[in-house]
Amino acid sequence: MFSAACAAQTALPGKLEAESFASMQGVATEATSDAGGGANVGWIETNDWMNYSVNPATSGWYTVQYRVASGGSSGQLVLSQNAKDISEAVGVPNTGGWQTWSTISSRVFLNAGPQNLAVFAKGGGFNLNWINFTAENAPAALPAIRQNGRYWVDSSGKRVNLRGVNLGNWLQMEFWMLNNSMSTSNGPVNDQCTLEGTLAGRFGNAEKERLMGVYRDSWITTRDFDLIKGMGMNVIRVPFYFSLVENEYSPYNLRADAWKHLDFAINEAEKRGMYVILDLHGTVGGQAGEKEQHDGCVGPAQLWSNAGYRDRTKWLWDKIAERYRGRNAVAAYDLLNEPWGTDATTLANYAYELFNVVRAKDPNHVILLPGHNSGIDAYGNPNTRGLTNVAFWMHFYPGLWGWNEVQGAANQANMHANWLHCNPNGTGESCDWNAKLTGLNTPFLIGEFQPWTLLGSYGGQITRKTYDAYNMYGWAATNWAYKNVTYGGSNGDTNAWGWGMVTNSSNGGAMGSLNVSTASSAQIESYFRAFATQPLVRNESIAYWMNWKPEVGARIEAEMFTTHSGMRMETTTDAGGGFNVSNIDNNDWMSYPINVPKAGWYKLQFRVASIYNGGQFALSKNGSDLATVTVPNTGGWQNWQTVTGRAYLEAGQQDLAIYARVGGWNMNWLQMNAE
Repeated sequence: MFSAACAAQTALPGKLEAESFASMQGVATEATSDAGGGANVGWIETNDWMNYSVNPATSGWYTVQYRVASGGSSGQLVLSQNAKDISEAVGVPNTGGWQTWSTISSRVFLNAGPQNLAVFAKGGGFNLNWINFTAENAPAALPAIRQNGRYWVDSSGKRVNLRGVNLGNWLQMEFWMLNNSMSTSNGPVNDQCTLEGTLAGRFGNAEKERLMGVYRDSWITTRDFDLIKGMGMNVIRVPFYFSLVENEYSPYNLRADAWKHLDFAINEAEKRGMYVILDLHGTVGGQAGEKEQHDGCVGPAQLWSNAGYRDRTKWLWDKIAERYRGRNAVAAYDLLNEPWGTDATTLANYAYELFNVVRAKDPNHVILLPGHNSGIDAYGNPNTRGLTNVAFWMHFYPGLWGWNEVQGAANQANMHANWLHCNPNGTGESCDWNAKLTGLNTPFLIGEFQPWTLLGSYGGQITRKTYDAYNMYGWAATNWAYKNVTYGGSNGDTNAWGWGMVTNSSNGGAMGSLNVSTASSAQIESYFRAFATQPLVRNESIAYWMNWKPEVGARIEAEMFTTHSGMRMETTTDAGGGFNVSNIDNNDWMSYPINVPKAGWYKLQFRVASIYNGGQFALSKNGSDLATVTVPNTGGWQNWQTVTGRAYLEAGQQDLAIYARVGGWNMNWLQMNAE
């Protein structure tokens, strides 16, 4: 059965009466007893549809509400356009009768302007009274991020400590993060080009694009932004492939849905008070090393040998800058990810060209000059070129791939501690990078780092310490990565944890493999959609430490200082394990931000160890001593005693410091209890 009618366009946001379809298949109308009266659409069976003429006022995400009634539970509907699903399917519940009404909802991204939308019944057996579209409110704008010398600051000039995560394997796929679960009949799917080429070869480009859209709608959803915020993050680096924005079948033209997923990421982050760094992870032709999959295709980096590809990449950044100019939630543009398929000088020259393209359209956003695997020296000093709101990035992976690599969790933990706190003389490790960036007077982003895998029980605390140390220098930092999945999933044991802060749960989240050479389109779609609802578990050790704050009345781990001079840390054998502060010399200090709830006298306890007599330190505030404590000879660097003192503390948020008058001792923890 097919019917067509002349129907006026409905402006969106707004409500569509279900019976106001422009065309339909298989349905009929009837009088309704729902509030407001009128008619509803009934007799909806599987594969029936209703088509509507609409005119969204603006591009963006809309909440869609459906007014439904059913005597069964087989109903399922989806919004489609040009025979492609554009929303997730939503089940129609048993409402208790054909005129007993309930409201269900989903979300959809719509481009602005006149268009047709269809409600398609994937499962029949329900009635529909109306469909309501509500534009999702733009969140309150975050303050813009800019450069002030070597620091990231907000619009008022206040330093911003950016600590975040990468949304790897979402808009640029890396198949190891999927447990290499996809294959073709010729072997594993080892890059995005292989996956997309196989899908296009079997089903055509249009269906390939639809399936890739299903994957992108499923790997990251709103729940992921909630999880990221809950783990103490305030910035998200979003890696994306060039063809997410550019129409690869029509170069120098945007896709119809070019901004769908980037807008989604920015909007959802901003709602939760988080910034976004846009990272071009894979250019047309590829920019990374020949054996790398993370730029789309394993093979030579053709960007560097193809002038047309370099020009298209300029065009792409021109469009991105035009789109997000003035959008405060975008902290920075990351021009190229790991562009190591060329030499450092060629990279620097091209990056400056890209900088100028972006700056011509967007005068204000911070632009990140990409690091080479040999460093950043080829750039010289961007400040001498008169550039503003410019920063550098590097990716630091100590402990992996031969970089200070050691065996065993405790050895890994101490290696990370050494990297973060440098040599006893204040040089080497991260100190040398701090000296370099201080000399350049330019902000810095550690765009990727991995501070928990292989560290066992030390992983959560080292993760927090890494952010604290980088932020102390003024650097921004985004770990790799938010999520990865495995066949069996995890039971939550943080002593054996992979590369994601979050992974799939072994309780209902286990997954199988997929042969994209033989699976049907429906099977591939189902496999992709499962990621949206797959039960997840987070690394609770990371979550605990990223949200940990020093508190009066509780033990304060001495090594959890936020700023310091000369301090180091090491694993401890004291009760409770973890770390202690070590190598304390005369005039070294460490500081903690503490909220004192009530003014008054406090009993102070300090857990110390030393092989010397005469150690002494002060608890101080703004350079004034509040209490002075002597450290005894405890008989060894890991023989621990608790020494005490007392101090009068003012109420309120304040920085309290431990200042070494005479060094030669270790400290494990301190505690302040009101008398």
